[in-house]
Amino acid sequence: MLSKTILIDAGTAGASGDMILSALIDLIGDDEAIVPVAASLLIYDPSLRVRINQESRSGLSGKRLEVTMDKGVRFSPESLLGIIDSVSEELEISKKATKFAKDALNAILQAESRAHNKPINELQLHETGSVDTILDIVGAAYLLEKAGFLGEAKILCTKVAVGSGTINTEHGELEVPVPAVSEIIVEHDMPIHTGEAKTEVLTPTGAALLVTMVDEFVESADEFILEKQGLGFGLRDLGEIENVLKISLGVLEITDKPGKKPEAPKKARPSKKEEKPKTSTPKKTKKIPEERAEMLDDWNADEVIVIEANVDDADGEVMGALFDVLLSEGLAYDVVMIPAYGKKNRPCFVVKVIAAKAGLKSVAEIMIRHLGTLGIRYTEWSRLKVARETVVCSMDIDDVEYMVRVKVSRGADGSIVNIKPEADDIVKVSKATGIPIRELKPRIVMQARAVTE
Repeated sequence: MLSKTILIDAGTAGASGDMILSALIDLIGDDEAIVPVAASLLIYDPSLRVRINQESRSGLSGKRLEVTMDKGVRFSPESLLGIIDSVSEELEISKKATKFAKDALNAILQAESRAHNKPINELQLHETGSVDTILDIVGAAYLLEKAGFLGEAKILCTKVAVGSGTINTEHGELEVPVPAVSEIIVEHDMPIHTGEAKTEVLTPTGAALLVTMVDEFVESADEFILEKQGLGFGLRDLGEIENVLKISLGVLEITDKPGKKPEAPKKARPSKKEEKPKTSTPKKTKKIPEERAEMLDDWNADEVIVIEANVDDADGEVMGALFDVLLSEGLAYDVVMIPAYGKKNRPCFVVKVIAAKAGLKSVAEIMIRHLGTLGIRYTEWSRLKVARETVVCSMDIDDVEYMVRVKVSRGADGSIVNIKPEADDIVKVSKATGIPIRELKPRIVMQARAVTE
């Protein structure tokens, strides 16, 4: 019996929030997947910047998340929970994803409460009270839902490495694992081992995300057949140990034979299964034409899928609902419905969806279920994109400060292509002040141009 499965390999270098995000981004294949989450947090820390770096170490290729922020900005437990509610609403993630984020945060707060023997509302949070904790937690929920994994795939994890020795924290020098991590391990029966690293490799946020994500911890991944893999690199140098977390999408072959342990009769199988990753990864090393390689030096590039279907028997309500589902659940980058004429000269729509490769099956299932179409077609496309960043500008109107996020796009030479204020923020300022949107926009654009040029 075969079932779709996610396998997290945290057995060598443990896990942290940024490593989990990096591995998910690499698995999804979209460097900008985390941008909406980071942008939603700029109101709480305007200095927040998130960058996704492509890295290669010891023959492994993956992503590394680089976050800069104001380390003096700290939030209380109540504020953190409120920020999750606010950001989840802005991102329009599902109730399931919001609950995931809150469960992960509560795992941290409860562990801190037990470690310090204080009620949660009296905790003075240090590292775990910063904005990047919300980025890691909500980001993981957002990416899991975007990829169609949240509640749709069984998530397994290897025994987790925790490291050894001591680490310097804002509480002083602490033994590894630190008290909050130890509390999470004990409370959730997480199977661990020390590993070879002589420092902390399992952080409180990493531990909280794992116990919230994982359906089952496994001793062995022998029965796992790899289809696709994402690698997330950590920031610390662990010497000869590669600081990497692997999250793989694949199939678990379940052998429910009574009276036999699954590993006993499987001696002949591992060689075939271990060869599977080798046959699936060469895609990344295919030769790029010379002209395209030159373009990639100047522009951001990625790979997407374009999914299409011709529909001639669905009414406007059905088409509108499909549009809302695909975009509101974060499954599609864009949805276009083109009026056309189909077979027998019938008016129809060509429904065209642009999505990440990992979302193919989820998007196809939704299109078939909502439209009743008998099939869909899809192709893989390469994209070239301008570089984008989000900055925060402040407006003083009648002695009240309003914060507005602004998206700035740049061409290959670094020149500004477009400056676009966040529509929701402009609307809020307009409602609060009575100033028309058409008057507010030029003021914000001028300010954004002054601080970015």
